[in-house]
Amino acid sequence: MAALNTRRLVGEVASRYGIRLDETDPAFVVVQLTQIALEESSQELIERLAVERREFEAAAQRAQNRAGRYVAQEFKEGAAGLRRELEGDIAAAGLKAAELVEKVHRAHTRPMLVRWLCVGILSGLGLFGLGVWVGAHFL
Repeated sequence: MAALNTRRLVGEVASRYGIRLDETDPAFVVVQLTQIALEESSQELIERLAVERREFEAAAQRAQNRAGRYVAQEFKEGAAGLRRELEGDIAAAGLKAAELVEKVHRAHTRPMLVRWLCVGILSGLGLFGLGVWVGAHFL
């Protein structure tokens, strides 16, 4: 509680209004009662404001926690959706790759079969011709 400077107040009242007051005047008692009442009510107000501030901070923390959980859930769901899409794309790419491998295999299998068939026929004809020649010259 700040002390009331009664001498300064006596001087102010005397200079402004031309009234001389004594420090024991009942007007100062009223002023001091008012000052005490103001100090008590301001202390109560400060305490209430401190309580309200703590409650506000707690509510803000709860809201921040809820928002964090919401953002984390949204992120998790978004990541899961992206993962599903990527897995689907990978599976589709795997199927396309398997189809391409099968097409390449089929494309290479037929010409190879024709090539080996031709080599076999030519080899057989060559061996037959060699046998005929050997038979004609040596027998």
